[in-house]
Amino acid sequence: MRAVPEAAGGWEAEALVAEALEAPAMYRGLSTEYTDVGRLVEYLGDRLFSGVVRVNLPGREAHVVLFRGRLQAARYRVEDRILEAAEAVRSLLADSRWMEGEVWVHPLPEELFPEEWDERGPIPWDATEVWHPHPEPSDAVGAELAPAEATAGSLAPRPGTDSFRETAEPAAEPGHGKPEPTRPARPGEALDVVSWVRLLESFVARFRRYRGPSAASRLEAEVNAALEGSGLRLGRGRVEGEATNPEALRLAAVRAVRFVKGTAGQAFAEQSLAVAIRDAGIQDGAKVRALLET
Repeated sequence: MRAVPEAAGGWEAEALVAEALEAPAMYRGLSTEYTDVGRLVEYLGDRLFSGVVRVNLPGREAHVVLFRGRLQAARYRVEDRILEAAEAVRSLLADSRWMEGEVWVHPLPEELFPEEWDERGPIPWDATEVWHPHPEPSDAVGAELAPAEATAGSLAPRPGTDSFRETAEPAAEPGHGKPEPTRPARPGEALDVVSWVRLLESFVARFRRYRGPSAASRLEAEVNAALEGSGLRLGRGRVEGEATNPEALRLAAVRAVRFVKGTAGQAFAEQSLAVAIRDAGIQDGAKVRALLET
C-alpha cells in the first residue's frame, strides 16, 4: 500500500505535492534568470528523480511531478486559469525563459507514489519546443553546485562529468512551404508594444542566462540608452514604464541585437532572436528581422 492516496475528485497529484512541500527541499529558490527549468527537469529525469519541482512566477505557480525520472503529472496556475499535463509543461517552460521567478525541488520516497504509476508512461511533450543549444557558459553560469549548497538565487545543478543532452536549435522559420517574399518594412509595422516588450525581455533574459549578470548589465545600459526620452527603461530584465511607442522599443531591440552580435557573435545573436520571437508569440519572424535591420 502506498502511504499517500490519490485525491478523490481532484488533481491526481495533489496529495503528493502537499506531502513534498512539507519535506525539506533539495534545491531552494533557484532563480529562473540563471536556471533553465526545462534542462533542470531533464537533469532530474536522467537521474531517476522522484519528487516535485515547484516554480513560482509573477501571478503564476506550477508543480511538476516526476516518478523514477518520468514526468507523470503537471499543473500550472496562470492567474485565473489552470493548465495540466503537457500543456502545463510547455506553457511553464516558455514563461520561465523570460519571467523572473524561483524554483524549488522536493524529493519524495518512491513508496509514496500510486502503484499504477509503476507501469504508466510519461507525459508526452516535445523537447525541441523548450530546449536549445547554447554557447559555452561563463564561469558564473557553469559553476557546479552540490545539493546542500543550493540556496536562494543559486544556479541550477550541473553534473560533474555528464552534461545535459542538447537538442538542435529549431529553425527560425519553417523549412517547408513557399518562402515569404522579403520587402522593405516600415519602422514599427506589424508589431504592437506588447510584442516588442516580450521580444526584448526574452532576448535580454537569454543573454543574461548564458553570459552572466555582468555582461547583461552592459546590455541593459545599451538598451536604456536607446530608450532615453521614451519614458521607458529596462531594469532587472523587465521593461518599466507605460509602453505606448512601438518605435522606441523597436530601436531598443535593434541596439540590443547589435550589442549581442558584437559581444557574443552572430550565431548566438541569431539563436537568441529566434527564441525571443517564439517566446513573444510572433508568427512573422521574417518581418521582425526586417524591422530590426532598418
